[in-house]
Amino acid sequence: MALAVVAGHCGAIWKFNMVGGQIAVQSFFIISGFYMSLILNEKYIGKNNSYKLFISNRLLRLYPVYWAVLTCTLVTCIAIAVVSRGQHLDKFEGYLSVQPNFFSFGYMILTNIFIFGQDVVMFLGIHPNNGHLFFTSNFWAAKPGLYTFLFIPQAWTLGVELAFYLVAPFLVRRKPLLIISLIVVSLALRLYNFNYLNLRNDPWTYRFFPTEIMFFLFGYLSFRILLRVQKTTVPKAVSVSVWLFIVIFTLLYSFIPDIKFTVFPFSVKEICYFITVILSIPVLFNFLKKNKLDSKIGELSYPVYICHNLVALVIYTVPGTYLDRSWLITIAVLVFSYMLNRWIAEPVERYRQSRLVVKSNNVTNVGVL
Repeated sequence: MALAVVAGHCGAIWKFNMVGGQIAVQSFFIISGFYMSLILNEKYIGKNNSYKLFISNRLLRLYPVYWAVLTCTLVTCIAIAVVSRGQHLDKFEGYLSVQPNFFSFGYMILTNIFIFGQDVVMFLGIHPNNGHLFFTSNFWAAKPGLYTFLFIPQAWTLGVELAFYLVAPFLVRRKPLLIISLIVVSLALRLYNFNYLNLRNDPWTYRFFPTEIMFFLFGYLSFRILLRVQKTTVPKAVSVSVWLFIVIFTLLYSFIPDIKFTVFPFSVKEICYFITVILSIPVLFNFLKKNKLDSKIGELSYPVYICHNLVALVIYTVPGTYLDRSWLITIAVLVFSYMLNRWIAEPVERYRQSRLVVKSNNVTNVGVL
């Protein structure tokens, strides 16, 4: 799914577009909801039952890699500007195209550093003449787009993630009836926006937290299924079949015909994919939770997601079109992600785990959480 986002931003990888950015992001939200439900019910309990400990560990998981990529992006953009003698300003163009405003620029600088509020950027525009921010129902139509002020634009999803982390301890320890009720409310709001307010465009389709929270809560339902799966013996052949099915479904997604509805915001194919994710997570987690290779691959997901636009920027800037290929970007992204994980994420991870007393068998191999 991380590679699906790379393909969405940098072009098909060996002709595979996979599920595309939006479906990949919403699937990430489901997985995040599953893992937060798991660790809050089985890891952050007893002596670890601390809201401060949970939130600080989440920030330690996100910020070091993010700040490393942000620093590299700044250095790269400055280097490109210097080498090109100001002809290519890249991430600085937005700031230079509008009248400086203390509040607006302060907000953008802070959200670039601390991530919180980056999702809100997708609902705002900026007046070139005075630098004042304003709400817009279609941020793509705003000139200049405020999203161009973000140095890691895909990190807006982390803003949504952080909003969920703040409320997760108060939700995912509740009974299923409450969670199902919240899902219904979130879906009802999405339907209201879609049909009565005619908000059928991005960012309302997958960046508005009140309507996106249902995906995190679907992850909670997936966790509840895990509790039942663990009480049974799932044949290895079944687990392998589930793994193969979702991998093939993900790879061939863009080639599968689809049916759209006029009054419902999701198509038949999208609904089927989300259901597949929800149902497959418990089986695959139970099957692979002690698999070290699976864990190592999983550790690359976040670095891949965060660094791919930086890597693409570097490759696109290098003279010669032979480098301008998505598969080369993908390889470079994987290499850079490995370095980020090895030199930054792993040392921080050891510190994060040292702060916890881990007793549950379920969480012995999910340190990346």
